[in-house]
Amino acid sequence: MTHPSDPGQPPRPEAPGHPSGAYGPPPGSQPNVFPPGARQTGPIPSPRPPAPGQPAPGQPGQPGYGQEPQEWAQPGPRRKGVLGALLDTEFNALVTPSLVKTIYVLAMLVISLECLAILAFGAWVLVGTQYWVSGAVVILATPFIWLFQMLVTRTLMEAVVVRFKQAEYLRVIKDKL
Repeated sequence: MTHPSDPGQPPRPEAPGHPSGAYGPPPGSQPNVFPPGARQTGPIPSPRPPAPGQPAPGQPGQPGYGQEPQEWAQPGPRRKGVLGALLDTEFNALVTPSLVKTIYVLAMLVISLECLAILAFGAWVLVGTQYWVSGAVVILATPFIWLFQMLVTRTLMEAVVVRFKQAEYLRVIKDKL
């Protein structure tokens, strides 16, 4: 059996006098302080009380209500805008991830307009010619055409985003080493 918070690791031996043994210290005990990079397997320590004269962040109506302080969180690297990334000659800032959303919205617009044109053509064939069955088939197929094109576009955009996220995560790993 593995430890629930650390899959793949064998459970800790049960400590005498601790009924929870493999699952952390008993409730109410002092939480352990772990060095950076270590995994905590016990209960999450409660936040420190606010400084004298400061309102508690967890009080309703106060800023930060419902949020726990996250002292461990470090701000990420500052991102450049599209123009800053475009002018980066060292290619440390990438343009494509910031443009993917815009490209996807434009693709949705073009696909929707194309399907509206197909729908109008189907209606024209249905009403204006003797091939009304073909017009009905085109009208009924239009939503499926839209759905297929949107799925293909979304899949391609997700593949691009995943590739850039992999590069970003690899850069973070490299910077930590």
